[in-house]
Amino acid sequence: MPHPRKYLAMAKASLEVIFVYRAGWTVNLIGSVFYVVAMFYLWQTIFLSKPGALGTFTWPQMKAYLIVAFILNSTMTWFDEWQMGQDVREGRVAIDLARPVDFQMTRLASAMGPIPFELSSAITIGAIVAIIFGGIAFPSDPAHLALFIVSAALAVLLKFSIIYCVSMTAFWTTGMEGVSNARMAVQNIFSGALIPLVFFPDWLRALASVLPFQGMISTPALTYLGTMDGPTTAFMIGSQAVWAFGLLLFGRLLWRSAVKAVTINGG
Repeated sequence: MPHPRKYLAMAKASLEVIFVYRAGWTVNLIGSVFYVVAMFYLWQTIFLSKPGALGTFTWPQMKAYLIVAFILNSTMTWFDEWQMGQDVREGRVAIDLARPVDFQMTRLASAMGPIPFELSSAITIGAIVAIIFGGIAFPSDPAHLALFIVSAALAVLLKFSIIYCVSMTAFWTTGMEGVSNARMAVQNIFSGALIPLVFFPDWLRALASVLPFQGMISTPALTYLGTMDGPTTAFMIGSQAVWAFGLLLFGRLLWRSAVKAVTINGG
């Protein structure tokens, strides 16, 4: 079993990449600012056209939902399927096979490294937007805040698990750009990142409920707001954990199959 310090070193190296490519990070940051401000103005217009609550949301709750969704969506932006595809196409994955480390843990460390920086940046932007628009709903008690932190951590792990599993298709495809774009599109719709799931038609909401994506945005955001009762909150957080660890296990099985495919093809 490799020493944990090896993975910490990988996480640190991944974090340092952001400072090497400062221009790219700055462009992404500016785009994120425009995105969150546009979403606020869009929903503000909708709420102004219909005074009072919209569905189960008040305007202060919707503002809190948008900020939580923005912060969670801003994590793990430097880890995607494209990187895996590049490693496979250029043969760098052979180096991973030769290393005395676990491949999945290596990718997890690389994904987690930049998160502190991404979170601090997103929280700063969210705080500025909250000050500008004002009237943001906060958790009703410390228990809901603690549950939100647990749910947010599971959401990040779930995001990694999904990206990792999808990235395994790089071993059987010639490119990852289309696969990555498809994953992000499906993820943004069914996670509730663009529109809260409560506004979906019944059939689409039922479909979203059996997919893992709601655990990435909807569950932590609703936990933050405290709009779910105790048993429902426990069930939704439990579902996050089951999906996250289940997909991690599935990802390991996919890796074993991918390694066999590489060996068969003479890689």
